[in-house]
Amino acid sequence: KTVTVNPLPAPTITGNNNVCVGATGVNYTTEASMSGYLWSVSSGGIIASGGTTNSILVNWNIVGPQSVSVNYTIPATGCSATSPASKAITVNPLPVPSITGPAQVCAGSAGNVYTTESGMTNYLWTVSAGGSISSGGGTSSNTVTVTWNATGAQSVSVNYTNSNTCTAASPVTKAITVNPLPAPGLTGPVSACNGSTGNVYTTETGMTNYLWAVSPGGNITAGGGTSNNTATVTWNGTTPQSVSVNYQNSAGCTALNPAVKNVTINPLPVPTLTGQASSCEGSAGVIYNTEAGMTNYLWATSSGGTITSGSGTNSISVSWFLPGSQSVSVNYTNSNGCTANAATSKSVNVAPLPGAAGTITGNAAVCAGSTGIPYSVAAIANT
Repeated sequence: KTVTVNPLPAPTITGNNNVCVGATGVNYTTEASMSGYLWSVSSGGIIASGGTTNSILVNWNIVGPQSVSVNYTIPATGCSATSPASKAITVNPLPVPSITGPAQVCAGSAGNVYTTESGMTNYLWTVSAGGSISSGGGTSSNTVTVTWNATGAQSVSVNYTNSNTCTAASPVTKAITVNPLPAPGLTGPVSACNGSTGNVYTTETGMTNYLWAVSPGGNITAGGGTSNNTATVTWNGTTPQSVSVNYQNSAGCTALNPAVKNVTINPLPVPTLTGQASSCEGSAGVIYNTEAGMTNYLWATSSGGTITSGSGTNSISVSWFLPGSQSVSVNYTNSNGCTANAATSKSVNVAPLPGAAGTITGNAAVCAGSTGIPYSVAAIANT
């Protein structure tokens, strides 16, 4: 009897031998038109469909070395391989992207750089609605530069494909807090007298990097340093002048523009003084006047005179009791609160009274009805 000995089949398997964990529907194929297909996968995979055909779909769930195998029968001969064909599969882990960069930023800040792993492909960067990407952020860039425009909770995220062609199941997200910019306040006098000292200006306490500035008519005499929330200013210029301040708050943010206080510099008054420039020894009620409507009138006389009335007004009455060169002076505060640096003074010449008439010479005994009898006294300078 003639016997035909048929060869055993040698099944082959085609399909991806390098996959990512979580991959679904990975197709593996063997020879078609056979019967009794018997597929199996190692414990890290699940046959999703096609287990009795020449093609199956596998879901890979566990990282590490796995395998898929198949055997079948040749219908014409009824022969099967002694052992199934097996294909080694490497199930790679998914990447875990990381992001480095500032988590605390200031509203409006630009140039905030965020970085993830280099050497990957298909980078996909996104930022929340409060930010805008100013550079980087392409599919080949592992960095992105962001400008943050809106305050509050914001975020930046990234995903990519690694060298095993695996991509994280979801992008990594970095939470960003966008802090509002400070709004410095500034208190202090809005008007001052020319030459006034000790004008104190104050802003919020507890900040850093204070930056004080005054216009050319001002001079900071105390405070005003990077750690000072006050500045003391002497004003010397004409109006208008200004003082300004900015600082960095506890979140490291600085206002876009400093707080500015405009200051009006008022000129000092120049009191005028009217009244008699000469008087007689012993004269009383001599009136001297200056501008009306002022406050804090300050009158004074030299030692030869006495103010008898009106000391707190713009008009005084003086009695002169010593002859010689005397004076009267006045100062005051005007409606701007300014006082002249020095009082206005007026010189007064107080003339002495004539001395006793002296001896009258002439006949001491005369006849009734006599006329033209001469009498005289010594000549004097004043009449």
